[in-house]
Amino acid sequence: MYFSVVLLIPKGELRDLEPPERVRAARIAVEHADGVPVIVGIGALRTRHVLEAAEDAQSAGAAGVLLAPVSYQPLTDDEVFGLFEDVTAGLSVPLVVYDNPRTTRFTFTDELYARLGRLPSVASIKIPGVPAAPAAARARIEHLRHLLPATVTIGVSGDADAARG
Repeated sequence: MYFSVVLLIPKGELRDLEPPERVRAARIAVEHADGVPVIVGIGALRTRHVLEAAEDAQSAGAAGVLLAPVSYQPLTDDEVFGLFEDVTAGLSVPLVVYDNPRTTRFTFTDELYARLGRLPSVASIKIPGVPAAPAAARARIEHLRHLLPATVTIGVSGDADAARG
């Protein structure tokens, strides 16, 4: 079984730390992970800060980064795509697209998933929960699998939902 350590996800601690604290936390996690891949959250309100966080995560030795679009104002699909396009242009590690509408107040469309999946460095898309019915859950994942390149994995958020996914 393959596990990763995910650090600084956009549910609170990410926004509460100053950049030097984030870098230090990432370095400590990588140092103590004993070879387990560390994925570092890089979400921020400003694109410049996201780019800086991506560079800091890479320099700290992160195996990948996780990005959820964070904003005070509602975002459009094109704005979110532009953010991911800007970030992936300078990445040397894989990126996980984190779709967490409850936290970010942004809901990804399937079309946006497909566009993002074609960007360089996008390795995985973590989607919100899937339907409770096994057949419906399977259909949802199969639909997304059809839209995404074979190189992009699909993760499902939420412990109960992840098992169905």
